[in-house]
Amino acid sequence: MLNKKNYLKYYKRIYLKGKSTRIKKKFIFLFIFVIFTSVSVLLAFFINTEEMYTMDLNETDSVVNQAVSVKKKKLRTDFTNWNRSCDWNLILVNNVNEVPDYFLPNLKQYGDVEVDERIFSSLSEMIQESAKNGVKLWVSSGYRSKERQKQLFDRDFSENLKQNMNKEDAYNLSLKNISLPGKNEHNTGLAIDFNAAGEEFCSTKEYEWLIENSANYGYILRYPKDKEQVTGRVFEPAHFRYVGEEAAKIIKIQKLCLEEYISSLMK
Repeated sequence: MLNKKNYLKYYKRIYLKGKSTRIKKKFIFLFIFVIFTSVSVLLAFFINTEEMYTMDLNETDSVVNQAVSVKKKKLRTDFTNWNRSCDWNLILVNNVNEVPDYFLPNLKQYGDVEVDERIFSSLSEMIQESAKNGVKLWVSSGYRSKERQKQLFDRDFSENLKQNMNKEDAYNLSLKNISLPGKNEHNTGLAIDFNAAGEEFCSTKEYEWLIENSANYGYILRYPKDKEQVTGRVFEPAHFRYVGEEAAKIIKIQKLCLEEYISSLMK
């Protein structure tokens, strides 16, 4: 039989040591469980966040995704075939491409000017919304007949000649500023000049508002400053063109001009 002293040693060595071992095992198991649970929660969080981010990209950036390859495609100059089959809002008119005879704008009076009636509601909505934001926009030029276009071109050409330019330089400068009859966007009824303004318009709050918001209504700045070599026209901050919301948003996001955008769509 164990005496009292030996029993205490036995108790400490056998019972208490066994109990301590069990406590350690429980603690280790609990620690492993906590670590495993934390890792699982973190993984689930990151996976869910990634899925949500992917879904958000798919839903809100589809416009960007559609335009990713735009700049990789060759820039075109002849859009004759395109104009024969494109939607009315994407017809391209510039110094090389004339308004086709079969393109007939459906004119409707907007204030003191006429515009294609198909852009009437979007134009009205845009101007009304700008007014709510303390921005005053008004249409100073819309549709222009070829006859009127010829008058403007001839007048500009004469003014250039008065500046002691030779005929070739005077003619080329007028092409950049006015364009020949049938090769100006105003002949389509889809182009708008705002506030009877020139290049100084780019320093106004009206211009800033249009740059930020016009794409939401289907309009683009038609002749950007950094695209003069592509468009063949000088920077015109007051000249906007209707192309439809989808195209306008891609053009804005990708910082394209209309020639570049349409080139990307042509096969």
